[in-house]
Amino acid sequence: MNRSVRSEVLHSTTLHVAPGTLAVARSFTHPTRGLVDCPAHHLLTARARQAGLVADSPSLPDTDLRDTLPEAPTTVFAVSYEKPDGGNHGLALAVNSHDPATIAFARREIESWQGVLRTRRVLYVIAPTTGGAVDGTRAPGSPVPSQTSDSPHGSWQPCGCPTVVPCPAPGNARRALRRFLDRGDEVVVVGGPVAGAGTWPVQALGESAVLVRTPQEAECLTVTDPDRLAFVVAPGAAASQVAEILRVLRRRCPRLRGQHPQEWCYTMDDLHTVVASSLAQSDALLITGRASAPAVRAAIAQAVSAGVRVRDVTELANLRPGDIDGATITLLDATSDGRGRREVGQALHGLGPASHVHREVRSSFHPPHDADRRTPRDEPLATAARHDRR
Repeated sequence: MNRSVRSEVLHSTTLHVAPGTLAVARSFTHPTRGLVDCPAHHLLTARARQAGLVADSPSLPDTDLRDTLPEAPTTVFAVSYEKPDGGNHGLALAVNSHDPATIAFARREIESWQGVLRTRRVLYVIAPTTGGAVDGTRAPGSPVPSQTSDSPHGSWQPCGCPTVVPCPAPGNARRALRRFLDRGDEVVVVGGPVAGAGTWPVQALGESAVLVRTPQEAECLTVTDPDRLAFVVAPGAAASQVAEILRVLRRRCPRLRGQHPQEWCYTMDDLHTVVASSLAQSDALLITGRASAPAVRAAIAQAVSAGVRVRDVTELANLRPGDIDGATITLLDATSDGRGRREVGQALHGLGPASHVHREVRSSFHPPHDADRRTPRDEPLATAARHDRR
């Protein structure tokens, strides 16, 4: 953060605030800096109401604020800073000068948020919006409904796609499993679902199929006939995890056959990739939305593994100064309408100069350039495109 932060106690004779009430400025006029915008006013208003205070958010561009008016009826606790591109941002809380309890609350709020005003990056993780199959039910690369946590439990397919999306991956896996078993092959189901992606129904495995979730399990697998081993990919498994397991199985059983990679779903693999790349650079993960979405559960598991602190910001009032005390913050929005991303993003925009980066990883299938070209049976055709959009 630059050194332009100024914290002050100002006074006003023209602004009147009732006892027990907090006026959270949308903007105010600083005695020397001029107009100061307050993008984070929604956050402070929500926190004040959570604390039991009556709070409103007026604009105070014409209010006369001075630093020496000892008999003024209104006291204003303010902090402001200069933006790199010009202008000023800040926070201002106005209270009745004869209301000690509200004065104490306003003073603590300004001091606590002042301590975390700094320049930071905010990485917005966009949940994958495509499945991995191209059987005609969904065009490659076309968007599907976002992964939200507002739907009732059970709104997710085993592959991690919402149930409203016609992703054929779970059905493809069941058909491939049945086909291999009917041929008399020994079948292994490769990979475990990424955290929160759901589980493939046990009955779909069949009595003769074995679940192999790790390379270590692949090393210890007892194979009756290496020439008749086949594999099916568990819906929801990350392709990177599947590749490690298949590497072991191919070494042990060179004639391994399996489900075509064009039938896999890359939703959770894309999510796993984009979250991991963001968390590797982040001091904290903020999550908006409940924990029922696969996107949220997978992100929490990765954050715990990476040692990154996690904060649930289902309600804006839940955001605390310590949650954003870092140079880079990852924000994963799992609300149905993007409300969480907008509310928290606006608050962070007003708590220090911020760079807002939207990050997305999306896998899609592409036909080979050469129509006669043959691709290996079990090599992924999907390519991941990474975009940072400022």
